[in-house]
Amino acid sequence: MTLQMWTATLAKARDAWEEQAEALDGPRKNLAQADPALLGDAVQGAADAFLTTWEQRVLALRERASGHADALAQTMYDLLVTDQASVRATQDLLLWEDRDTPPVTAVGP
Repeated sequence: MTLQMWTATLAKARDAWEEQAEALDGPRKNLAQADPALLGDAVQGAADAFLTTWEQRVLALRERASGHADALAQTMYDLLVTDQASVRATQDLLLWEDRDTPPVTAVGP
């Protein structure tokens, strides 16, 4: 049995999470660059608190998305290593003349 069939699906999910992380970088920078002082003394404190809260929230979401992408990349690597070890272990159990037989590569999501 081979687990390689999961690679394409995991890569697609990893790419989607990376794109989400990158998409959140722009809004985070915009929030950080906003100047609440331009709104005047009456609302500057509230605007500063608003901007700080949302900047932190967007940063947390960006880090979470990036973490998901990293976890999927690690899972892909772990599956690859496990799959290779499984193939080697199975080949070791085969008859001598069949030990170089490669597994059938599964295709699909």
